[in-house]
Amino acid sequence: MADFESWWRERAKAAEKCAAGQTPCLSDVGVQTPVADYREMRYVSLDGSSQVTRVIVPRAAGPHPCILVWHDLDRGTRGWFQLSRYVAAGYAVVHPAYRSWSGDLTAGWQDGPEGLKVARLVEDTLVACALARGLKGVDGQRLMTHGEGFGSLFALAAAALAEGVVKCAVVNAMPAKIESAWREGAAQMAYQGVWRHFREQDPCAEHAAELFSALAYVDAAEFAALLPASCELLDGVCLMDEVAPPATQRALFDRADCKKQIVTYPKFGHERLNDFENRLLSFMHFGERSA
Repeated sequence: MADFESWWRERAKAAEKCAAGQTPCLSDVGVQTPVADYREMRYVSLDGSSQVTRVIVPRAAGPHPCILVWHDLDRGTRGWFQLSRYVAAGYAVVHPAYRSWSGDLTAGWQDGPEGLKVARLVEDTLVACALARGLKGVDGQRLMTHGEGFGSLFALAAAALAEGVVKCAVVNAMPAKIESAWREGAAQMAYQGVWRHFREQDPCAEHAAELFSALAYVDAAEFAALLPASCELLDGVCLMDEVAPPATQRALFDRADCKKQIVTYPKFGHERLNDFENRLLSFMHFGERSA
């Protein structure tokens, strides 16, 4: 798309300005450990709506690298105990919650990219990333993003557009190459709304071109193509994934023009992978920061 990059660059600038103009509210959540502080951070997104993210900052002397984590559609906000594992690797953790929405990828498409509800979630991502960079105890130039399934969209968008992101890890990424996924028969989770659209609103696919033109603005593969050379990508692909077609995930990886590595799992589907998490732990290592 001719204006995808410029359209999102403008929103990234607006997100930076939005973050710079506010002091987020950090509140206690009643969780205490000897090694980290646990907080809930409320902030205002580009459309003025209030959003929330979970924050964990190690108590050890910093500044610390920070990982921003986004979950898949069927898993919900991750618990404090699960998020605490990143602290063992020396990281601060930021885990944005998704704003309330229908789960329908096509919602608002009639008004083009401006109307897409998912575009608002991407904007929330960019504001959260800018705020994470300024958190006390966080090294704003050593940010990492990680997304599973649908969360990969936000991990890639942040890595492509936000300052300070130098590592990005995704697995079973979706939505990617949305029209291709539809043609391959994808009809679950992130693609369910597309499937329902053609079943209920456009049975002869007479307006397919207009729909996919709008949805391209929230396509993870488009964000992958914007990853800067300074960012490193780790991509996990399950070859039996019936939710996120493997061919679309591979196409996403191919579009990334940065240091990258792909790990394929021939006998796994759309699921959590112990092996990928082990590789993620190694990938997170920054080494000693130079003075």
